[in-house]
Amino acid sequence: MEKELLSVKGLSVSVEDKPILDHVNLEIGTGETHVLMGPNGTGKSTLVKTIVHKLKPLGGSTTFGLHAEVGYFDQTSTQSFSTLSVLEDFQNEFPMLSNTEARSALGAFMLTGDDVFKRICDLSGGEKVRLALCKILRKKPNILILDEPTNHMDIIGKETLERLLSNYTGTVITVSHDRYFINRV
Repeated sequence: MEKELLSVKGLSVSVEDKPILDHVNLEIGTGETHVLMGPNGTGKSTLVKTIVHKLKPLGGSTTFGLHAEVGYFDQTSTQSFSTLSVLEDFQNEFPMLSNTEARSALGAFMLTGDDVFKRICDLSGGEKVRLALCKILRKKPNILILDEPTNHMDIIGKETLERLLSNYTGTVITVSHDRYFINRV
């Protein structure tokens, strides 16, 4: 392993105070890709939420490397009811970008033309996912943790994500049931 970005030692997690995973150990390095698969309810999303410190573990520890810049996509990221337009929302997060730079970044995620003037609350699930991923990747993380990124995505969104991830040189950890997506990435 070149450089350790994530170390998980003896991690135990629970759902509603019921232990579901016990003593998980992982060492993840630069440029690696890992997929968490399994039936619903087995703790995949809970594990990644615990790894990124959104949930408290029952035991064990998660440590990111000194140079880890984490981009985390939660499958609930698409539940925004904002009345801001796509462009307004994006520019609020990245105020140093010109209109042209912001529209170019959004265009890479197939949010083009009049799409950038749609209110976020009016976007499809796939469009919301693409916007969330655009914002995450704009921050240039070296480790992406993606929890069911292809849920609610249309074919265009999936192909865009596949293309972006195939060119991504950082570390990827993803939870997915989408075997086609997993095989492509």
